[in-house]
Amino acid sequence: MDIEKCLRRVEEFLRRHDGDGDEVIGLLKDLYQICRKLYDQATIDFLTGLYNRRAFEKQLELAVERARRDRSTFSLILLDLDHFKRVNDLYGHLVGDEVLRKVGSLIRSTMRKVDIPARYGGEEFAIILPGTGFEGALSAAWRLKKRIEETNFGTEERPIHITASMGLGTYRPLENLSARDFLEKVDRFLYAAKNRGRNVIVYESDRTFHEEHLEGLSHEEKKALMEGVRPYDD
Repeated sequence: MDIEKCLRRVEEFLRRHDGDGDEVIGLLKDLYQICRKLYDQATIDFLTGLYNRRAFEKQLELAVERARRDRSTFSLILLDLDHFKRVNDLYGHLVGDEVLRKVGSLIRSTMRKVDIPARYGGEEFAIILPGTGFEGALSAAWRLKKRIEETNFGTEERPIHITASMGLGTYRPLENLSARDFLEKVDRFLYAAKNRGRNVIVYESDRTFHEEHLEGLSHEEKKALMEGVRPYDD
């Protein structure tokens, strides 16, 4: 049994026996808190509060297994902050850390609670969107891209504005890709976005993007979205 399942079972046991006052229950509560702290340290990025790379890769494998079993889809966004080294060089690493922390907060507030965001490494982030097809994921990616672009990460006296490049892919069970292969595929889209001037979203070239699929967006938002995405071409 892995630690996550064990923690859930102990948590359920403690809920059922809350208030019993037994010494064993008290000891079990203490043990649970220690194990929860160790689990969080092993899976959560200390700077942003998002999942770390190790936890993300495990969640991606689970998402692939679920998609194959249920014949369902999910999407993946890989995000890289453009020219982030300049922030560290101009303002120092403490300011750079604060920018990363704020980006993590923007991701959490923009995405759904069921989505799985992670700091993949350095200034790169990854977001798994369960049960989400291409159009829904593209809409979510665009909203996040715009929020980052419009946020002042500095002060009024020393404003800091950054942009983000993104790769976007939707997992299709019939392709029978492993989690690693799918991740590498979306990473190629991200690499292409950075090579195409940055601040764009690159997606699979075999997808036809239809403006009318993005319900709830204004005409101006749809037009801006159409201009901010590019199909991937080898």
